Amino acid sequence: MKRFLVPVGGALALVLGGAASAATAPAVSDGYDWAMRVNDEERVQSAILAYEVDGTDDQPLNFSCEEGGDRVFAGISGGAPDLTAIEFESGDQRVRLTGTTDADELPTFTAQEMPATFPFFRAFAANGWLRMTADGTVTDMAATARGAQAIRDFAAFCAG
Repeated sequence: MKRFLVPVGGALALVLGGAASAATAPAVSDGYDWAMRVNDEERVQSAILAYEVDGTDDQPLNFSCEEGGDRVFAGISGGAPDLTAIEFESGDQRVRLTGTTDADELPTFTAQEMPATFPFFRAFAANGWLRMTADGTVTDMAATARGAQAIRDFAAFCAG
């Protein structure tokens, strides 16, 4: 497997790819799906793509961006208070993003930005699933048909 560092939003991200075989798509988790929400009340439209159980605050991961900004941020609420990095995988694309955790009341991790046109994010939009590793815990996040459309819409919204 090839490992190399690439600049992502002014920081370096470890990208893994090459000789490793592509990961297989996980099954959809009961009750979970990807949903996109657009906030058009600000000067610039922004959007959130969340993996969640509809109608609850159960949301292990979300992505956010501004329309056409080609900058996507990943966030986790309720994770480990000392979390400093997360890893994503979709198909044969992998990325490790560093970030910071604000541990006031509920620990909230925010990763460095990555472009919406980044190979991992394009693979996620095409595949409709990702595998996240955070603090040693692996979580598969697969979309239903509706969720897969939300992922594609979000990627297009962010990329511009």
